[in-house]
Amino acid sequence: MKKVTNVLLLLVFLLTVSFNFSFGSKVALGDSSGVVELSIGKNVASLNFKPVPLESKPIIQNGRTLVPLRFVSEAFGGYVDYNPNDKTITLVFDLHTIILKIGSKVAIVDGKELPLDVAPFIEKQSGRTLVPVRFISESIGANVEWNPSNRTIKIIYQQKPLANKKSLILKVIHAGSLTQPLRTLENNFKNYYAKLNVDITFEDFSAGSVDAVKQITELKKEYDVVALADFFLIPQYLIPKYTDWYIVFATNKLVLCYTDKSKYANEINSNNWHEILLRKDVDFGYAEPNSDPCGYRTLLMFQLAEQYYKKPQLYQSLLNATKPKNIRPKSVELVALLQANELDYAFEYESVAVQNNLKYISFPDELNLGNPDLTDWYEKASLTLKDGTVVKGAPILYGLTIPNNAPEKEFAQRFVLYLLKYGKSVFEKSGQPFVPFKAYPDIYKLPAPVRMGIMK
Repeated sequence: MKKVTNVLLLLVFLLTVSFNFSFGSKVALGDSSGVVELSIGKNVASLNFKPVPLESKPIIQNGRTLVPLRFVSEAFGGYVDYNPNDKTITLVFDLHTIILKIGSKVAIVDGKELPLDVAPFIEKQSGRTLVPVRFISESIGANVEWNPSNRTIKIIYQQKPLANKKSLILKVIHAGSLTQPLRTLENNFKNYYAKLNVDITFEDFSAGSVDAVKQITELKKEYDVVALADFFLIPQYLIPKYTDWYIVFATNKLVLCYTDKSKYANEINSNNWHEILLRKDVDFGYAEPNSDPCGYRTLLMFQLAEQYYKKPQLYQSLLNATKPKNIRPKSVELVALLQANELDYAFEYESVAVQNNLKYISFPDELNLGNPDLTDWYEKASLTLKDGTVVKGAPILYGLTIPNNAPEKEFAQRFVLYLLKYGKSVFEKSGQPFVPFKAYPDIYKLPAPVRMGIMK
């Protein structure tokens, strides 16, 4: 009990120091160790012996040292969240999760309720949340020192792995186009926790996004993370029975992929592509619309192309020209056919072309479904899937969620936090740039660790 209480007290202290600096990248490097030094009444602290400005000064009041609540546990690679709706503070720090509540003398540390001597409170004059600083035992790996001569507090924290290895499996089902960026982030994530003696194995299941949600709704399979090429499928199929929130996080564009050996490769361009595809000796393919959003988006694009080029019957002509064998459950399956010269052209996401070093034709914004300013234009196209679901043309937006019955929900939330916090450059290199995150139904319906990933 004493050891857990000390962990809480250290986390409370780290939470409340107020830096104008960001240290979150330390987690990406797998290092949350460091030294913090503060002085009562001074607005400059030090982190690893380098000066850092403070927004407000630590104070002593009624014999207690108090510091303002602020997102500073990040100095040691931690994360903090405050939910104004229920006045809860959540901290994720190494392997610990701590929940505090304004006005409450009860804290939850790693799922266990513990008493607090003083409840966190909001100072009326400044509007800041204040908590007391306690000296902490070295049993948790932190050496906390108080120097009364200069009224200085020093915290030395050294990250320590678990004494006994913890092993777990995270099951991730995702759109095929997300394979490469997710693998990169999964490896980084598992390497970080390996230093804490936590062995994480990712079991990834790649599928067309429509098939992915039906693995949950029809086959009743359990997954920890669901990441789809079309966020629309989450409210359509998974809410409210299987999850109650989702985040829109990335985008893409439709392109037409080909190789040097494709017929008319030297002739095709963004203006005549539809004419080339309708030549009798050309083979092209796309994903199955009832399985993969890239498939139904391709057909929606055909409808828009008919209007854009003012070519009556173009949509039906392109459908008639597609051989059934060239319609595959996942768009990424067409890549192998292209590379084997069994296909001349394949409709793909730009990210798939980038990741596989394929040549591709870029479509005008009116057709590539990549411009959010053209939403009204995209909505002119619509399609009914075999199960009766009606999909309308819309900008390409990826979505993710964690099912309510996720077997490893805590680490699923931590992985999503990591993806949102550190995945931007990885997804950009893969051709799937992040968009401004949007949370549904609202940001405070998200689990606190997930919210940490999108809050600045």
